[in-house]
Amino acid sequence: TPQLNPDHLPLNQPYAANPWMYTGSDVVPNIPNPDIVDWVLVEIRDAATAGQANASTKVGRQAAWLLSDGSVVDLDGFSNLQFNHSITHQLLVVIWHRNHIGILSNNPLTASGGIYQYNFSTGSSQIFGGSSGAKEITPGIWGMISGDGNADGLVDINDRNSVGSIQTGNSGYLQGDFNMNGNVKNQDKNDKWRINLNKSSQVPQ
Repeated sequence: TPQLNPDHLPLNQPYAANPWMYTGSDVVPNIPNPDIVDWVLVEIRDAATAGQANASTKVGRQAAWLLSDGSVVDLDGFSNLQFNHSITHQLLVVIWHRNHIGILSNNPLTASGGIYQYNFSTGSSQIFGGSSGAKEITPGIWGMISGDGNADGLVDINDRNSVGSIQTGNSGYLQGDFNMNGNVKNQDKNDKWRINLNKSSQVPQ
């Protein structure tokens, strides 16, 4: 179970660096919700299909909170994200995380009562690339693939060498903390990195 909140979570979004280069100045005075697990970066793309939703179709990005139940909320810790964009084709959503492989919705978002929602967790068919792009975390529940410590979209030996091994034995908000418990130990390597070796991002670039 993630144990980052509130001791280790930063008050400013962690996606300004490469490869995300997110320029939003998202800062909070405190962690607003005890159910917050971590920061994520939500990106919307406007394309006819998921396969066509490459980086050039990006129309908006926002840093947001990931809650312990898997939902994503705005910086106040409770509200839905709001984007201001006229849709040309269909909206698809990418979720980026600092040490997990990013995922793209396989289907376009649909509105209900003016609110767009998407559930990645119900099956591999919800994620573009299927089981190549996501992982069955528990039976019937799908999520992001851990172990991408250097955030290059591939889980490989470089994640262990450049992040995991260097940070082993340390505590805090660290890229090598793949199980997100605030500590980098052998369990991160054995349980969350090794089993995902050679998995790669299916998000079109």
